Amino acid sequence: MKKPIIIFLLATVVLTGLGSCKKLVDTFFSGETFTMPTLTMTVPAIPIADSTQEIQAGSFTTYINVDSVIKAHTSGLFSINDVSTVYVKQVTVTATNADEFSNLSAFKDFRITIASNAKTSASDMLVINIPASAYDSYTENPSSPANIVDYLHGTSIYNTVYGSARKTTLKSLNVSVVITMFAK
Repeated sequence: MKKPIIIFLLATVVLTGLGSCKKLVDTFFSGETFTMPTLTMTVPAIPIADSTQEIQAGSFTTYINVDSVIKAHTSGLFSINDVSTVYVKQVTVTATNADEFSNLSAFKDFRITIASNAKTSASDMLVINIPASAYDSYTENPSSPANIVDYLHGTSIYNTVYGSARKTTLKSLNVSVVITMFAK
């Protein structure tokens, strides 16, 4: 007779202490790092450089149901509603055909915005400044990344890339961008 009461009281204390699924997730899940599919683009030769002018370099639409992905990887235990934070942890920009006259040092900076069918107002997902010494690859860990979890409740993710040029280039550059994210 005492054993069921003790089990009930213990269960009540545990459930009260945790309070919610969010606290349960926070207790047992310290976060996950994942890499987005590589964004690739060809940036045409830059005949005139004006670092005060920002130009749109490309747009991408990704169709993904993040909620389904989370459910599939957790056997249906968790969903996008259990994720409180998603941000850019690292970004690597690579010019695969860089040479001494046309390379990453031509770019002063770039930024990528994010919007979705769940949250249509675009916001900066990441902003990086490329040093004048960059040649064919540059990696940065953003110091104050934006939490983009609200955008991931949708199934269509819209990214737009903007940038400004520091100097001219003699040819088009094949650029890839690898974005590593952190989710908790």
